[in-house]
Amino acid sequence: WIWRCAMNKEIRQVLEGVRQGEISVEQAMLQMKTAPFEDIGFAKVDLHRKLRQGAAEVIYGAGKTAEQMVAIVQVLQQRSGDPILITRLSPEAAEAVGRQVQLDYHADARVGIIGELPQPSGLGTIVVATGGTSDIPVAEEAALTAEVLGNQVTRLYDVGVAGLHRLLAHLDEIMD
Repeated sequence: WIWRCAMNKEIRQVLEGVRQGEISVEQAMLQMKTAPFEDIGFAKVDLHRKLRQGAAEVIYGAGKTAEQMVAIVQVLQQRSGDPILITRLSPEAAEAVGRQVQLDYHADARVGIIGELPQPSGLGTIVVATGGTSDIPVAEEAALTAEVLGNQVTRLYDVGVAGLHRLLAHLDEIMD
């Protein structure tokens, strides 16, 4: 909370500088884009990725220990109320992380989500479609990622690769 207040003060100062003509819009953008990260020894957690890129930091779980993931989660939770996404999360790591933080694990997608999904805020709907059932894990990872980012998602799984009739059965959803 204290960090957030300090950052809000810093951002306000930059914006006031723009308003008073002391700095250009381009200089202000650069100052905001080069904002801080937190060095926790084994990782440098990007605290302003959402400001620069439109999406907060995502934790790539493969190759990280449960303890490392929990440490990154704690930093992100202290700095933001956004949901936290952990991708490529093994069942064993999910169990270990889940003992320390409230984790919603999706085994098929190998994704863990910490926090509530936001209400969809975008225009329209993202359709995630698969030709067959073997594509569902990666499609589900994409769908959950899109939902964490505030998008509405329609899933169309196993629409077929050998028969157009299976895809056309979802024509209304696709046209929407």
